[in-house]
Amino acid sequence: MQGKTTRLISIWIAAAVILAAPGTSLETAAVLKNAHASSAYLADTDRNFQESDIQWFRDQLKISDRYVEEQEGVWGMSWAHFLTMAFLVVFAFGALVILIQQQRRTKEILETIKKEMENDNIDN
Repeated sequence: MQGKTTRLISIWIAAAVILAAPGTSLETAAVLKNAHASSAYLADTDRNFQESDIQWFRDQLKISDRYVEEQEGVWGMSWAHFLTMAFLVVFAFGALVILIQQQRRTKEILETIKKEMENDNIDN
């Protein structure tokens, strides 16, 4: 009984999907077209708002255009920021290497002390 009910439900679902598919694809295409157009409009509008906001900020702080970088550095960062970040990455990597070496040396010293203590115990 349960197998027949499951088959019947599956047939109804398949029929509904087949009947709804042709109309849905046209509606979906229209919705996607509208969404794409509206996202392009929003991106353009957002760019305009950002530029006007930045200009307002410059006006309020009286920042001259000569202080604005005309060319960006690496990955959209200024050169000063990029070099600072590069220095911090090198420093962090160096600190990590030193930490690993320190732990290895500590382990070696402890093993040496352990061997000496075992040798002292054997000799006594």
